[in-house]
Amino acid sequence: MADVVESLNSIHKEVFGDGVPDLVPAYAKVQQGVKFNKKKEMGLKYVQPVRLAYPGGFTQALGDGTAGAFALNDAKSGIVKRAEVTASQILLKDQMDYETAAKASAGGAKAFKEGTAFFYEGMQKSVRKRLESLLLYGNSSIGKVQTYTSGTPSITILVAEWAAGLWAGAEGMEIDVQSGATSTVRGTVTVAGVDIESRIITLSGTVTGCVANDLVYFKGGFATEMNGIYKVLTNASTMFNIDAAAYSLWKSSSKAVTAALTFNDVKSAISLAVNKGLDEDLTLFINPRTWDNLLTDLAGLRSTDKGDIKKLEYGAEEIVFHSQNGKVEVVAHNMIKESHALGLCMPYWERLGAADVTFGTPGFGQDMFRQIEGKAGIEARAYSHQCIFSSAPAKNFIITGIVNS
Repeated sequence: MADVVESLNSIHKEVFGDGVPDLVPAYAKVQQGVKFNKKKEMGLKYVQPVRLAYPGGFTQALGDGTAGAFALNDAKSGIVKRAEVTASQILLKDQMDYETAAKASAGGAKAFKEGTAFFYEGMQKSVRKRLESLLLYGNSSIGKVQTYTSGTPSITILVAEWAAGLWAGAEGMEIDVQSGATSTVRGTVTVAGVDIESRIITLSGTVTGCVANDLVYFKGGFATEMNGIYKVLTNASTMFNIDAAAYSLWKSSSKAVTAALTFNDVKSAISLAVNKGLDEDLTLFINPRTWDNLLTDLAGLRSTDKGDIKKLEYGAEEIVFHSQNGKVEVVAHNMIKESHALGLCMPYWERLGAADVTFGTPGFGQDMFRQIEGKAGIEARAYSHQCIFSSAPAKNFIITGIVNS
């Protein structure tokens, strides 16, 4: 089959060049809003200068003609430090049997394009979904266990930690269930079934010792994933080589609520960020159920007045209003956990790395397909090397504790 693989690679280059049909699904809202910046690593990390305090070498004197040639205070430089950011790698493998490969290669360029479109689409959607999950919740788990059932092994995810978009279509995905207290992996299992409405994840096998508040990660994800947006917004210590406890501009604001999200809650959280310097437009990512609650609150105008709202479209993908910082765009995202709302000042976020989603093997040419040893099939790979980074965490905020009705 070597000639078929060679033929497939040749036709692929003829039809698609060195890439594949570019597809960023609608659900990849962070990837759509945060640009990828290909950067050269310095050592093993990406280094970004960030400003943590402003210059302070001021001298003040009366301006009534009595100050004379007044003495000047010493210059006091602001504080600029180097943030050190480590990227994370993702690699996806998919395969095609010999029969399908032979048919695709025998039909010429047009047949190849039509025959492989579905194949490429599946890979694009899969890797983009995994990347979106990590951009949001990398290094902080994709769910927390409420209960574990051992008969037909299953876990129920806590409502507060549930995001349907993280689990939809997850059948066949491998996960680690680990202790929430010690980070010890209790078991690695495959997702056998997903009940979106009841938040029940059926497992391929038992997980010994699984208890409430255990955490769920993608297999092998703990400590290898990038620090996602949630991790950045909740950081209160050292991250990216800078201590948030020492520099107020390196720590995001946080507002806790214990009920359904209201418009007043949003305005209050914005005020916290404005106090730290936010004066740009903002994007607020919320869970779809939170979206419904917020729409209900706005529709009744119980906590605001019509002058606060610039645009309100029921059933649309966004709510836009003006606040003290500028424009605020509220966006429903099915990968946001139910208890969270993430307020992001988008111009201060970027995705850094050596490669956005790419196909083939980086550094070894752009051949898309390769033989699978010991199997009657060929393999394709998708790869990404990146992380997400904010140069101004203080301009962002998180709302926690949301309880959707």
